[in-house]
Amino acid sequence: MSHILEALGRGLIAHLHGAFGAILGGDEAEGTTGALEAAWRADPTDPRLGIRLGGRYLREDQPSAARTVFEQVIARDSAHIGARLGLACALDELNQIESAMEHLRAAQRSEPVNPAVLFCMGYCYERLGSRDEATSYYRDSISICPTLRNAYERLAAIAISQGHLGEAIEQYTKLAGLDPDQTDVHLTLANLLHKSGDADGAIARYEHALALAPENWTAHNDAAKAYEEAGLFREAIEHLHKTLELEPEQAETRLRLGDLYARIGNDSAATAQYEQAARLSPEYLEANVKLGTQHLRAGRFEEAAKWFTQGIEINDRLLGAYVGIGMAQHALGRTEEAMSSLEMARNIEPNSTLLFSEVARMHLKAAVGREANRCFGRVDAQTEPEASADGASDLISEQIGRLRDAIKVSPNHADMHYRLGLLFKNRGQLEDAVEQFREATAINPSYMKALVKLGLTLADLDRTDEAIDVLRRAMDVHPDYLDLHYQLGLLFAQRHQFEIAVEHFEKAVAAKPQNVDFQANLALALQNMGLIDRATASWQIVHDLAPDSEYASKARLALAKAKQA
Repeated sequence: MSHILEALGRGLIAHLHGAFGAILGGDEAEGTTGALEAAWRADPTDPRLGIRLGGRYLREDQPSAARTVFEQVIARDSAHIGARLGLACALDELNQIESAMEHLRAAQRSEPVNPAVLFCMGYCYERLGSRDEATSYYRDSISICPTLRNAYERLAAIAISQGHLGEAIEQYTKLAGLDPDQTDVHLTLANLLHKSGDADGAIARYEHALALAPENWTAHNDAAKAYEEAGLFREAIEHLHKTLELEPEQAETRLRLGDLYARIGNDSAATAQYEQAARLSPEYLEANVKLGTQHLRAGRFEEAAKWFTQGIEINDRLLGAYVGIGMAQHALGRTEEAMSSLEMARNIEPNSTLLFSEVARMHLKAAVGREANRCFGRVDAQTEPEASADGASDLISEQIGRLRDAIKVSPNHADMHYRLGLLFKNRGQLEDAVEQFREATAINPSYMKALVKLGLTLADLDRTDEAIDVLRRAMDVHPDYLDLHYQLGLLFAQRHQFEIAVEHFEKAVAAKPQNVDFQANLALALQNMGLIDRATASWQIVHDLAPDSEYASKARLALAKAKQA
């Protein structure tokens, strides 16, 4: 797809005068501008001197001065084609496109088969939005000069913009004939064929491009997509492995490779690729969810629960960010933007609720499996049939019953109320969910996740004012808890448990972003985890907050290293 987007910009010229370099003195020996000006003043009747000086002004980005010189030449010789073209170029630089076209037409009358003039006419029409006229001029220029690459590229760009893929394919097929060794041309043609539904043609072009440039990462990646859509999964896998040889740290490629292995039933290879994706990008929600799903398919319920739980944590962090943005916008009186941010939060919130319900099912299945193994010997989870929708609902009902029993024993356990609220929300029992989230926040008033869930559930019930009040409370963490998160973060960092440290530092930073100590320690923990991009962003905040502080030198050093990497 990227090659198709790039094709929209191919064939453009930065300046019209680039098409007339020889006519405007671009290929003559360079003298100083001052010397040319002196020569023109000494003999203003010599059109050759005027054209050279006007061309120099254009190349030095002085279109007004160029216009004056070309007009002086035309005043003496209205038929001088060089002056006409130069004046057209100067007017174009001054954004007077229609006036420029008048002079191009005059030049065309003198030289009706000049392909550069015809191309520039088409180019001006295209910029004015007259694509049909532009297409006509581009075709005329090609009929005179069949090797005029820019014209083919602009015809293709117009065709793509109008959704005429067949026309674009025709132009790039001609370009591929003109430049058989140009890898980009073949890749663009392959992308166009792929988009048009011609998988066989696309594959043939991708293979040709790869023969020209076997180290081209993009070509392997695009070829893999074409093979996958053609149902040739093993060939797609082969090309993705080649992309990983060239770019081994691509989490998204690992994820795609895992999907393909899953489709051909290779569980161990799929799991390995998903694990690599999650390792390369720990905040990659899709990688965590797909890894959990792969374990679920294979009956490894405890492993599935572990990765779904990780997915919940990632989603909840994103959820908290949207709620925080929304509350900040609301505080500034930007109500419409705040509602939009909260709507985004509501859109992603079901991910956590659904994942938690899956986790609950997995824990119950794992417990049942362990009990069966204890009583009857090992049961192969791989042979267990997948639960039906009704079966899944029964498992959720059983977990709800277990949580209710546990709450009777420990009624002041906030997390149990929170979990029960999540299960109710998954079942669509929103009022019951609200009741449980309220219980959780009554027991622990700083339970941010429960406050966020309560606020969003109230929003689902169209109780907007209540929702905003609750979400504001979620963002207003008591100062004592801020310091607690900060101290816990330091303790875990000292024990090299950086993931937990980051979690606590993030909580402290989210509530008090102007605190340099909080930001600096978060940056250091992220750096120690190898999350360089996030660490760099945090160090930049540290530097901006306190450029003269003791942390600033550490921030500058870290930022300098990041630039060198």
